Amino acid sequence: MSISMSNFEPTAKNEVSAGHVASAVIEARQAIGYTLEQVAVTTGLTVDELVAIESGDDGDPAQLQRIAAAFGLPATAFLVA
Repeated sequence: MSISMSNFEPTAKNEVSAGHVASAVIEARQAIGYTLEQVAVTTGLTVDELVAIESGDDGDPAQLQRIAAAFGLPATAFLVA
């Protein structure tokens, strides 16, 4: 049996961009009507940390998980392309 590189999908298809994550967080926050301050209180994150996430500058998985939980979403909610 041989292994061919054509059997493997490129990893680029499975990558999620910081911009996509940022947009998904913003859309979810706006959909439930939370302000950044309300998310900060609910998650224990600072407004500055949330701004960094929503601008695509930060995407700490632990912080994203806290945000998803606060929004009542699964932990992977912001990673789905």
